[in-house]
Amino acid sequence: MPHATLVDESVSVDARLDQRSDLRQTERLQLSHPAIVTLVGTARQVLHGMIRNVSEGGTQVRLDQPVSSSTLVKIEYDDNLLLGEVVYCQRDDSGWLAGIKIEHSLFELTALAADMRRF
Repeated sequence: MPHATLVDESVSVDARLDQRSDLRQTERLQLSHPAIVTLVGTARQVLHGMIRNVSEGGTQVRLDQPVSSSTLVKIEYDDNLLLGEVVYCQRDDSGWLAGIKIEHSLFELTALAADMRRF
């Protein structure tokens, strides 16, 4: 079954995001950090993006091209790795904003690898 990209260009992204009620139980950390986003599936594709914010269960990444909802992604930044699923992708003034539900995360991979070598 093909995946549809959720795009409504009639309303600005900032207006839509402000109108949605924020149901998070934890704080959203605003940031601007480069990331490598790999689309996981039959045709692996690597995109360069900018992480805009992170909360306990998800993140928002600005990309240069749209990504279909339900796409599985691997996000790499600094020494961290996030695995998740795209829940929306909306046009923005400077690209596309993808909301990603984080399923798994690994932080400080260099230290983790060093710890694993000791076993």
